[in-house]
Amino acid sequence: MPDDLYAHAKEQGLNISRLAQQAVTAELTRRSKIAQLDAYLAQLEAELGPISEADRAEASAWADRVLAPAHHQRSA
Repeated sequence: MPDDLYAHAKEQGLNISRLAQQAVTAELTRRSKIAQLDAYLAQLEAELGPISEADRAEASAWADRVLAPAHHQRSA
């Protein structure tokens, strides 16, 4: 961590050790979930066969729609 960032965080009263532990725990949890998902998808592919390109394209289009950022318009 750069010294200036550390100093600023300390000035703000942040517990750097606790924040670092939380960040590392969150990253390890995220990576574990990805590994579990990869294993599950490999199991499905072994049982059901590979995903067709048409199904992959349909799933990709669905994910793009669902995960797209919402555009909220304000009314005057």
